[in-house]
Amino acid sequence: MKTLDANVITQLNATGKKPVLLFELALTGLTLRYAAYMSNIAFPHGGTSYTAKAIVFGGISQSIEGQIGRVQLDFDNASQDMAAYFNYYAFEGRMLTIKRVYLDADNHAPVADTEYIEIFSGPMEQPEEIGRNWFKISATEGKPLRKKVLNDLYNKACRHRFGYGQCNQDGLADLTSLTATGTADSGTISTLVDSALTQVDDYWNYGEIVVVKGGITYTRKVKDFVADDDEITFDIPLPVAVDETTTYTVYKGCPKTWDACQANQAWGPSADNKLNFGGCIHIGIWREE
Repeated sequence: MKTLDANVITQLNATGKKPVLLFELALTGLTLRYAAYMSNIAFPHGGTSYTAKAIVFGGISQSIEGQIGRVQLDFDNASQDMAAYFNYYAFEGRMLTIKRVYLDADNHAPVADTEYIEIFSGPMEQPEEIGRNWFKISATEGKPLRKKVLNDLYNKACRHRFGYGQCNQDGLADLTSLTATGTADSGTISTLVDSALTQVDDYWNYGEIVVVKGGITYTRKVKDFVADDDEITFDIPLPVAVDETTTYTVYKGCPKTWDACQANQAWGPSADNKLNFGGCIHIGIWREE
């Protein structure tokens, strides 16, 4: 980052949503709160504050579902603060919790200190090493996070197709307004027009459309939707032209950005999915243990 032009850094900060890991060590009578970031993280309106600290993952073990089962962490101990805490407090058996939040363009934390994703929670073991510069500690996943594990998450690598039978198996997402089926009024090899499509501009962008003509099915991505013309443009032209005998089913898409997750266009029962940015938790199957 130091080699980048200042204007470039400004642009990155203006458009990026930066994920930051927060660490809570719940000792008896004291909770240490740290942020693996360049500066302290404070939730507004008198919320919880986390002190900036150098923290390194020494090792992570994960289950086949992607659940973190064990972590090994190195906490900065250059000022001997961690060693001092160890002298007065017991770490073994106390809970370590790791949370992820997303800072806005001005490096501000979310409004509420409840807006986070918990990625790990489990009891700590006896510290392995108390060095001059690093304080090493391990923790193993606790029962709370193991009770419910998502077998499938909706993200860019999701193997399921939105709107199909494998998707929304927990039934929490309302797909009614996110799909449309009809017969085209007209079109070309690159476009489909149907006056029944009354949504706003770009509503179907990033989505998928299944076109059927002459008994043959063609699947395309939606490049653009123009409300004034009721026209969908495909990402790749069809080998045949769309006409009034063509039927279709279109599925709403998503650019998979933070702005989409926090806007009203977000999928899910609340129309606000920013807590699950990077994976829509309601698109999947819960497995009880």
